Amino acid sequence: MRWIVTVVLAIVCTCSALADPATFNAGVIRLTVVGDDAPFDTVVFYPTHEREVPWQAGPFTVEATLNAPPALDSRFPVVLISHGRGGGPLSHRELATALARAGFIAVLPTHVGDASGFPRAPSQAQILIDRPRQAEAALNAVLADPRFSASADVSRIGMIGYSAGGYTALILAGAKPDFAYASAYCANHDDPGSCPRSATSNRAHGTQVKVAVPAELIAWQPPVDHRLKALVLMDPLAMMFGAPGLSAVRVPTMLYRPQDDSYLGSASNSLAVVSSLPTPPVVHIVPGNHFVFIDPCPASVATDGALICQDAPGVDRVEVHRQIDHEVVDFLHANL
Repeated sequence: MRWIVTVVLAIVCTCSALADPATFNAGVIRLTVVGDDAPFDTVVFYPTHEREVPWQAGPFTVEATLNAPPALDSRFPVVLISHGRGGGPLSHRELATALARAGFIAVLPTHVGDASGFPRAPSQAQILIDRPRQAEAALNAVLADPRFSASADVSRIGMIGYSAGGYTALILAGAKPDFAYASAYCANHDDPGSCPRSATSNRAHGTQVKVAVPAELIAWQPPVDHRLKALVLMDPLAMMFGAPGLSAVRVPTMLYRPQDDSYLGSASNSLAVVSSLPTPPVVHIVPGNHFVFIDPCPASVATDGALICQDAPGVDRVEVHRQIDHEVVDFLHANL
């Protein structure tokens, strides 16, 4: 009988090991990506066995070891993370760190022209075209980099997009935008989160306004990355996608939206995605508003960035992120 007990214990231990993926420490590097236009920075978080040594990047504390040697235990899934309008890679440093510790390589491009600390692109059309192109260039640069080419699993690639990053993720997953609808919507609705200020500035009160779609958007053929196997969307900017435009997005998707949708209207964005995807996504509703998905702000920037940093009474952004990090890691482990 003793050998039966031993075998049962061995099976239980083996199953537990498979159900509980190995944990690592987090390493981080900055990578310069040469795109179609000017080079841009990409931050890469990845698994390492080196001890974690926090460091300062401006006002942000990064809980990952700079330039640590990547772990080579196996091939790791890769996750693109696309920041929102006026943000940057370090807007999601805590999520990227959690992914690295869980055995993912996280790639966070800087969307130059639509990022903090950089001049804004001359037009919204340019931003809409550049964002997917920048994300693709960053992903390809990391996959080709000798530090990651031996450990990145090109058959397991996912993407996380917040706000305008959600637009970026949907484009790369195969969504087809209807910019004529988006232009008409912005011309006739006061929706600051969905529409750049210039698109609503000339609206005539009480009348329907038609706005021509820029020629470059009419001619643009959005890129599709068939390597993407899963999506996580955080209050995505998606009012340019109707049901026909989302019909080609068939990868497993998890979507987050905030309880307070006063900044980015959910009816034309998150809820439209939920109702239009061919396979309904997993949906989580979290306390707070659109900006709750950005990492908690350091005290040194919280006062100047009140709109982004300050939450309503009773909203614990630290706890919200702790829960999101756990759910995202579990979802991506299950689908990549």
